[in-house]
Amino acid sequence: MEKSLGNRDEEDEMRGGTRRLPRISAGVVAGTLILALAACDEGPSEPGPSLGEGEASLSVYLKDAPGDVANVWVEVVDVVLIGGEGGPRSLLDEPSSLIDLLALQDDILTLVDGEEVEAGSYQQIRFVVGGAVLESTDGQVFVRDGAEHPDGLETTGNLQCPSCGQTGIKVRFPGSLDLEEGEHGLLLDFDVAESFGRQAGQSGMWVMRPSIQGARVEPGEVESGDAVATIRGWVELGEDDEGDPVVLPECGDRERGLDDFVPAAVSTSQVDDEGEPFRFSGATTPEGDFAIEALVSDTYELTYRDRVVLNGQELVWTAVVEPESVEASKGEEATGIVYTVLEAACQATD
Repeated sequence: MEKSLGNRDEEDEMRGGTRRLPRISAGVVAGTLILALAACDEGPSEPGPSLGEGEASLSVYLKDAPGDVANVWVEVVDVVLIGGEGGPRSLLDEPSSLIDLLALQDDILTLVDGEEVEAGSYQQIRFVVGGAVLESTDGQVFVRDGAEHPDGLETTGNLQCPSCGQTGIKVRFPGSLDLEEGEHGLLLDFDVAESFGRQAGQSGMWVMRPSIQGARVEPGEVESGDAVATIRGWVELGEDDEGDPVVLPECGDRERGLDDFVPAAVSTSQVDDEGEPFRFSGATTPEGDFAIEALVSDTYELTYRDRVVLNGQELVWTAVVEPESVEASKGEEATGIVYTVLEAACQATD
């Protein structure tokens, strides 16, 4: 991929590689990566690539929702399949430009398009991240690996990423990734709420620890949006123990809003190789509407992020949700979920 998404005015020029999604803003960062391996035996909606015997094809799509940072840019150096007879298999011919994650809040960007790979069993998928730039809401700029702010803003400090080196970031998914001849699909969720916004004590540095998880999907439905499910609802302020309306505090140097509330859905059937269930974060608008997107069909327990780190402080939430679980089916939306906030407090981080 050669296009930089740093300038949103270039969006029309890259429209052929993206798909418009409903716009939604968020108080902390949450995002999605979608990896699709097209499969002849699963009947894609459009003709796939011409594959030889023992081959599969792979496409990688990138999706994000914005958060409690002004901007985030990331350079993807490589996507690597681990295992199979041919050993590690690189899927990128060259690193991407700096990708403006916030520009992808309503788009899906094709990162790898129809790459042919050998059929076989792969044990891991790893993402290698190079340069990165994080601009905080107070205008500070933190960079990794010599990256520069696309608008030329002066660097304030370092953005550390212990897992972003040569070995890359491990993608969590159920079992091994078996690719028979033809086309297959894997949906990856990049939980950027876990990945950014962590300040390392009083050092002034930010830390990036990307968390990516995946599940199988039918590849022909990815572009149409029918491969995934969505959970929608709203977040409202309730009453405290004394019957007074809940008031959101100032935290992290500014007043907070409902867009700082992060709903989440936890899979009841999918676990990784360590037995941990898959958890998908959502995003809430300032008006209280929320969405948890890019889900595979499953029954999900509904929860939320009870602590959000904001510029050296923690916003601590106490809330209830009704219903507590929901069935989500691909190509459909599960609606009517209501979170009620019972308390919101600001605390200093350790």
